[in-house]
Amino acid sequence: MANFLQIEKYLKEKKISYKLISLRSSPAKRDAGLKVIDLGGEVFTVDQVKKSGVEEDEIVKTLVIRIGRSQGFNQQNVERSSIKMQFMALAIRRKDRVDFKKVRRLFGSKSGLARPEEVLMVCHVPVGAVCPILIEVPLYFDQKVMSLKHVNMGSGDLKKGLEMKLSDLLLAVGDYKLADMVIDDP
Repeated sequence: MANFLQIEKYLKEKKISYKLISLRSSPAKRDAGLKVIDLGGEVFTVDQVKKSGVEEDEIVKTLVIRIGRSQGFNQQNVERSSIKMQFMALAIRRKDRVDFKKVRRLFGSKSGLARPEEVLMVCHVPVGAVCPILIEVPLYFDQKVMSLKHVNMGSGDLKKGLEMKLSDLLLAVGDYKLADMVIDDP
């Protein structure tokens, strides 16, 4: 996983359109098309992102899932390449919740949400900053994400978010799979 500067450099090199948003800026400033200045302050949760005025139906969160029969996480004993084989990333809409029964059917009975220290080890960013672009583990998009036209997501920095067309995001991530991994709507 890359940090914000690496992701931004990659998007510029690939000429992929995106908009940088400050998670502390007002919606009026973003709507006016002004260049957004990072005003500081870290944002860890989707609810905090909503308060910054981001269109909540466009929020996509990227979760890191520990897959299979993990023996437990021990940073000292495990090579990074083998650690990454034990994880995958799942991008879902803000309002959706992971259906771990579906995840376990696909990836093994011991699969579950990665712990914060695992996310940091695998992605090099804390929970809340994970971005699907340049992520180094297999990436899955829940099928419901495909109904969005624009997405807002983590950028590798807790103070900033990325906004772009879904088609541009899919171009930026390149290799991904689609799956049904969220709880069905009632």
